[in-house]
Amino acid sequence: MIDLHVHTWRCRHAEGTPDEYVRAAAARGVSTLAFTEHLPLAPEIAMTVPGAERYAMPLDEFGRYLDEVAAAAELGKALGVEVLSGIEIDAVPAGLRHARELCTGRRFDVVLGSVHFIDGWAFDDPARRDRYAEWDADALWERYFSDVVRAARTADVDVMAHVDLVKKFGVWPEGPTRDLYRSLARDLADAGVAVEVNTAGLRKPCAEIYPGQDLLVELSRAGVPATIGSDAHRPAEVGAGAAEAVAALKGAGYRSVVVFRDRRPEEVGIDEL
Repeated sequence: MIDLHVHTWRCRHAEGTPDEYVRAAAARGVSTLAFTEHLPLAPEIAMTVPGAERYAMPLDEFGRYLDEVAAAAELGKALGVEVLSGIEIDAVPAGLRHARELCTGRRFDVVLGSVHFIDGWAFDDPARRDRYAEWDADALWERYFSDVVRAARTADVDVMAHVDLVKKFGVWPEGPTRDLYRSLARDLADAGVAVEVNTAGLRKPCAEIYPGQDLLVELSRAGVPATIGSDAHRPAEVGAGAAEAVAALKGAGYRSVVVFRDRRPEEVGIDEL
């Protein structure tokens, strides 16, 4: 099994060290594990988003995080776990130049792109849920998907993470979603990015994988590659929902997933996981 999306204590809203994650992966049969800590936020974001200090690792810890992942890779060799070095960037316009500056000259196996902020609102923070009342649900979903597409087109990322994160707290559009899903799938295919089947949604109020099955079907039809991530925020969540992820992928028509090494996708048959 692969798990290409986990976080450590350094992001300030998770727990566990890289070594603890590697040991958990070995115990759960996860053969390939990617650390994808939240990149330090751009000052333009940190200064305008309330609570930003809880959303990503501080800038002065970036180098230490990379050193810890490198050390964890050595432990992984001893335990039979391939450890990949990754990062998750908040791919909103205010953070793109900052992300390029921090990542230039550094080696990663996989770079995730995500959208956690809409006009300075950290919409997936439970402490900020009250602001959903300010939005019409259909308009919110359209705006969020528009931001996801812009991120895929403008950020240097390999995978778009949790592409329907906007549903986290169970806020759904009133109208039909088929056209919205088809448009998103076409745009992501054009952008040349992969998506992840992120099982964290199973542990959230929406109680389903990101992306939902109808959207995953459209992504499959559009030819968008997929990978798998638990989005673990504690070692006990490594590999969580793996069986559900595989079932969702097969049900959507996928027969393979991709694993990124040195930012190059390598196809792996689902039955080989």
